[in-house]
Amino acid sequence: MTDVPIETSLMRTYRYVRIGIAAIVLVIGVAVGFAIREVGVLPSISAYFYSPAHNAFVGALVAASFGLFALSGRGVERNLLDAAALLAPIIAVVPTPMQPGGIPGFAATCPGDTTCVPLEVRAGVGNDVATYLVVGAVLVVVALGIRRRQRLAWRQIAASVLVTTAVLLVVCLTWTFARDAFLAFGHFVATGLFFLVIAAVAVWNAFPHATDPRWVQPSRALAVTNIVIATALVIDMIVLVVLVARGEIPDAPPPPVFACEFIALGLFAAFWILQSAQKWRDPDPSLVGARLS
Repeated sequence: MTDVPIETSLMRTYRYVRIGIAAIVLVIGVAVGFAIREVGVLPSISAYFYSPAHNAFVGALVAASFGLFALSGRGVERNLLDAAALLAPIIAVVPTPMQPGGIPGFAATCPGDTTCVPLEVRAGVGNDVATYLVVGAVLVVVALGIRRRQRLAWRQIAASVLVTTAVLLVVCLTWTFARDAFLAFGHFVATGLFFLVIAAVAVWNAFPHATDPRWVQPSRALAVTNIVIATALVIDMIVLVVLVARGEIPDAPPPPVFACEFIALGLFAAFWILQSAQKWRDPDPSLVGARLS
């Protein structure tokens, strides 16, 4: 019986994780579809945090975070995907503000009867944010331990460690000293930054990188498609920011914010499907690249 080379096993594992990241969009879509039968079409996909789709919504985004860390690749791509992986849990556990009575079957209490993250869920959000901060700090320590054990050059992990530390500090400080602002804007800021980072990853994957001999060069068609996806994501996020900043969102079917989030998720899924095709035979899916002497 012929042994399967270890690199073949690694390639297969990374293929499945890439496909799994794209499938996360399917999980959210199916869960929201079933929830629509019970609570109707809400102003945004994010609002289904307060619906029966809650568990699938949160679980899918946390799984996306793990997948992005696992697939973080090398160099700039690693730094970008590590940043996206840090943002995904915030999108998951910090809900969008809602109008009291805006979701059938959900009792929401807001000070002054205004739009807010309801008092009923704030204890859970606090627990999740604290967990996020502790686990993030542990990951930084683990990364430093891996660097020392594998004798990696500091510049190989410096950007990821610094970005992770910065994000954790911002979350910790705003949660501690500006909690109302964090609850009001945390979900929107994390969502916007997440998709902009993914757009940057798409652009990075569209061009050749001569300094990395193991880089899988995309075809011209795939490169152009990546640029189109990145451009569409940026435009979509700009529209979303304008809608949220205006405050008074037009009442139209489908709700504009819902439509923007739907488009962003579709583009996200398309990008990862294309990533699976581009890197299907990538012989080196390592996280840290070659060791420097």
